Amino acid sequence: MGRVQRSPEGERCGCGRSERTVQVVSYRSHHGSYRFHRCECGTEWTERTAHVDRTVPVSGDELLDVHLVLAEFEGRLTDLIDRSQPS
Repeated sequence: MGRVQRSPEGERCGCGRSERTVQVVSYRSHHGSYRFHRCECGTEWTERTAHVDRTVPVSGDELLDVHLVLAEFEGRLTDLIDRSQPS
């Protein structure tokens, strides 16, 4: 196993490899939501993400917006999630 680092910038590793070479696994627990990243070079890091409250209802407009984005989107699911996160 390689070096363990705390969250470099998103899914880009410090070794300079393309973000397409980074594997991402998402995990949600009662304590929070996490994304575990692993680069081909062996570097690993964990990123904590915003926890979604599933008890809050979603409007019909929000649902339609999601469908419109998904209809046009081509790529990885993690890329889609990153687009929805506020900067």
